[in-house]
Amino acid sequence: MLITRGGLRPGETVLINAVGSGIGSAAVQIARMTGANIIACAGSDAKLERARTYGAAGLVNYRKEDLAAGVLELTGGRGVDLVFEHVGGDVFENSVKCLSPNGRMLVCGGHAREVVALDIIPFFRSEVMIVGSKAYTQQEVSTVMDLVAKGKLEPVIYQTLPLEDAALAHKIMEESRHFGKILLEPR
Repeated sequence: MLITRGGLRPGETVLINAVGSGIGSAAVQIARMTGANIIACAGSDAKLERARTYGAAGLVNYRKEDLAAGVLELTGGRGVDLVFEHVGGDVFENSVKCLSPNGRMLVCGGHAREVVALDIIPFFRSEVMIVGSKAYTQQEVSTVMDLVAKGKLEPVIYQTLPLEDAALAHKIMEESRHFGKILLEPR
């Protein structure tokens, strides 16, 4: 998604929203391998510090500071080349303000809210784009699995629970306590 759909290149600056999620924790590692400058966004300082260990240099806690203001401060007012977005709601709306001229927002979900207000002016004034992504190719799966096998990409597992504890897994996710994936294991 970051490479094929988003076109992330070495030296570009990427904002990874919800960096503590399973997809966010993978994105920060892939962005690091690409040679991108990484700004991580999360709602807790603990998640941001964990993201730093995976390669994030800039950190923005959207619960403590304005996302756009934090990103613009970290980029000297320029903004980011690419936003990795799967949250939706206010995070989506504020992420548009984080884009540099000709920037791209890569969207694969809307877990907080799927319907958002959209001011179209930045899209033509700054020539920014929204790029959607819903799936992956067989080649991308092979590439990712090869990176995992070589130890270059680490699947981040927060906790493995028995399938009968699915309600507890949902509670952990709803309370946003996890960093990475929660696995349910049938017995």
